[in-house]
Amino acid sequence: MATRASRLVSLRHVGKTPRRSMNILAADEGAMSTKIYHGINLAILGLTPVALVLSPSKMNMPVDLALGVALPLHGHIGMNYVITDYAEKFIGAGARGPARIAMVGFTGISMIGLTKLNLTGPGITETIKSLWRKK
Repeated sequence: MATRASRLVSLRHVGKTPRRSMNILAADEGAMSTKIYHGINLAILGLTPVALVLSPSKMNMPVDLALGVALPLHGHIGMNYVITDYAEKFIGAGARGPARIAMVGFTGISMIGLTKLNLTGPGITETIKSLWRKK
């Protein structure tokens, strides 16, 4: 017997063929994208406390680098869900495509910026921790 959640998911994808790969522009479509999104959720859930405990040691750099990819990718897929649901309602009929292209740009810039922060600066974790330190 199908659960209510599985019925809702199947109603959302009526008439669509299931995708086996992820399209970066339509990152909210397909079962693979949803699996990646949920996997990233779990990765962030596990990496964040590890990063807080390991920082400021050198052992934290791989964790910060992983977070530098996971956080923008998580935001990218999540915002594609928002774009699909609301772009056409609030902006207009042809808004979904340009909004998705802009989101790819924002995600790319975020990944580049966080990678630079991790490689040449104090890293994501130390930057966040510095917000609570007295100056």
